[in-house]
Amino acid sequence: MNLIGLKDLSRHQMIALLDASERYLNDEGRVITPPEDAQLLSGRTFALLFLEPSTRTRASFDLAIQRLGGQSVTVNGEGSSVEKGESAADTCQTLAAMGVDGLVVRHHDRHLPQVLAERVRIPVINAGNGSGEHPTQGLLDALTLRRHFKTGNQLGGLKIAIIGDIVHSRVARSDAHIFSELGAEVMIAGPKMLIPTEERLAEWPVRVSTSLKEAVRWADAVVVLRVQQERLRSSVVDPHRYALDWGIDPTVVEQYMSPSTMILHPGPVIRGVELADPVIESPQSLIWQQVTHGVAVRQAVIAAYFGRQAQYA
Repeated sequence: MNLIGLKDLSRHQMIALLDASERYLNDEGRVITPPEDAQLLSGRTFALLFLEPSTRTRASFDLAIQRLGGQSVTVNGEGSSVEKGESAADTCQTLAAMGVDGLVVRHHDRHLPQVLAERVRIPVINAGNGSGEHPTQGLLDALTLRRHFKTGNQLGGLKIAIIGDIVHSRVARSDAHIFSELGAEVMIAGPKMLIPTEERLAEWPVRVSTSLKEAVRWADAVVVLRVQQERLRSSVVDPHRYALDWGIDPTVVEQYMSPSTMILHPGPVIRGVELADPVIESPQSLIWQQVTHGVAVRQAVIAAYFGRQAQYA
């Protein structure tokens, strides 16, 4: 009934959602809506509660709902009762009492989606909970990789490096889980201060590196993450220093990466820091495909959880 994290899904369920996402992409890789799905959500309304900044995730959920014939109402912190001091949980209960059919929630509290799942009687989809998880991003990244590398319904045989601010990243957690569950080898790499402690890494199915060169040489694909300055409590990473040590520019690509190694980024990209402009726009970049696949994946998730014959209700 709820999508809180990918760890709550079986491998079969993750593959089923990826397969369903293919229905919403044509042969050219553009988003489509099959005619039989155009009114799948007719008469249903969803609340998008986004209390952390978002462009791609919020807009793609909104588009996904509209493409399936539903309606959405977006609630931000600014101008809402949250700004007056109301708790996010109470805001969600208020929306549920108004009759919305489902909640899509982004919040800095990693525990909130699970709290909501226990308190409200409508389905909850986690759109990012602090440094916890980002399940639909994990799904769309896996979809992007399996479509590009043509690995069938899984990712067996691929070596994928997740590079950057790992310790604060919900994307890293979701990606590492789904990639490994689908058969890929996974490496996380970044400055030591941005890598989780050994104790926390015990639950990660990954190898670890603190060398950019090692990571990009090893990988068939790299998922690059920005430094989340807003979550750094005791120190700030200097962007210029980070770009010199960990930024991927044309020199890094040419000297250390295979021409077949592909580059992903969940966005927003801080151009000139983790990725140089020419790299973002290069043939080795899958960044814009990720954005497109985000709409398809979120259509598949919404359809699976809320459609006429909801698979996960």
